Amino acid sequence: MKRKILVIEPDDSIIVEYKKLFEKDPIEIIGVSKLPEGLSFLKSNLPFDGVIMDNDFVSRVGLDVIQRIREEKPHLAMMVTGDVTTEKLVEYAKMGIDDFIKNPASNLAVLKNATIRLFESKQKELSDTNVIHFIPVFFETNRLVGQSDVMIGLKKQVRKIAPLDSTVLITGETGTGKEIVARMIHSLSPQKHNNFLAVHCGGIPDTLLESTLFGHEKGSFTGAYRTHKGYFEIANNGTIFLDEIGDTTPSFQVKLLRVLQDKQFRHVGGTETLVTNARIIAATNRNLKKMLEEKLFREDLYYRLHVITLNVPPLRERPEDISLLIRHFMQIYTRKHNQLGRYLKPETIEILKNQKWQGNVRELENVIERLVALSDSDWVSPSELPDEYLHANQFELDESMPVLPYSDAKNLFECEYIAKLLKTTHGNVSKAAKLANMPRQNLHLKLKKHNLHVPSNNKSTTTPRKKPTRILSE
Repeated sequence: MKRKILVIEPDDSIIVEYKKLFEKDPIEIIGVSKLPEGLSFLKSNLPFDGVIMDNDFVSRVGLDVIQRIREEKPHLAMMVTGDVTTEKLVEYAKMGIDDFIKNPASNLAVLKNATIRLFESKQKELSDTNVIHFIPVFFETNRLVGQSDVMIGLKKQVRKIAPLDSTVLITGETGTGKEIVARMIHSLSPQKHNNFLAVHCGGIPDTLLESTLFGHEKGSFTGAYRTHKGYFEIANNGTIFLDEIGDTTPSFQVKLLRVLQDKQFRHVGGTETLVTNARIIAATNRNLKKMLEEKLFREDLYYRLHVITLNVPPLRERPEDISLLIRHFMQIYTRKHNQLGRYLKPETIEILKNQKWQGNVRELENVIERLVALSDSDWVSPSELPDEYLHANQFELDESMPVLPYSDAKNLFECEYIAKLLKTTHGNVSKAAKLANMPRQNLHLKLKKHNLHVPSNNKSTTTPRKKPTRILSE
């Protein structure tokens, strides 16, 4: 199916050039020379994918034309061509222009590549947002962003299990987005129009946690002045998310087990047996199997929760997603703090991309919000980063490292770096080369140099073909 691009251009000869440029591609150019005609096309049922406008034309009719087009087609890919001043470029960005090409007539190949790249970028955004486009229950910050292999696999799993009525256990480090995954499951399930209720189980006394989930009768404990409905009643036919289930006490785990087994419960201090149809999704950042061995978590509850398990990877295992997350959070917080037109300088982005992110996505989000809210300039420089991020990558002496000749030490580092790079990309050489910012052929030469072997299935980490002889011990 061909993509449709609307070209709003007063010069008919340029429209002809556009049509010739894309005639061998699955792209159809529809050109108009007047704004009212272009807006009429956009209001029609024609499924346009993008619009290209000349800067001189926009300047003549006014910037409000961009706003009018955005109102008609909010997801349209928009590009402006021609000579644009820096001030005008900032205004375009604030109005929602996706890309800008200077002097396209002098290099049509650049225009063509930029157009195709823009479509691919938009398609990725839409495929990422389609999963949750109808979720009214949470803010747009709760969006599972990522195009790495592990994240694409996770999204596929979410889509597959969401329609089921099975209990789900979500594992992952703090800040990886376990609740976001839970909300996505709910939003894609038959229960999506019913309540989604989340409760953090860690650090809450049993009495309060039981009252929150099961409800209580009047006078059942000090302060219980009236009968109170719990989440299992309120979220009936909906979803209950139990965050940090590994922090609960054994006595509470016994009571929760009954709900999972029989869908039955009682108010605290009550005698009437109630029934719930709420779906249970639990999450933990702890190793429940180890807790089983240490008798800190009930085995029967573990297997009730462990019907379907999803693991949310830490950010360090998907570094290729950091740029997408930075862009995502910048869009959110520039709007939230009314700072449209604020950007990160390339060197600032590079520093952020090279962080360890022990706090995962949540830590990155907090840093981006701080930069947007506190910066005094439109272009945020590295000097505005907190000190711990500026100095995080400084060299630290490893006392365990043997003292080697420089050439041998360099080879050792290069070998370990490439092995770690390919482990991160699950053996995908093309992605590893992209992360290392080097040609794929160069990476293959280095693999050969260090006798490193990449399995054909691209799922295992690199292993030496034979014992390396690159380091000499004296």
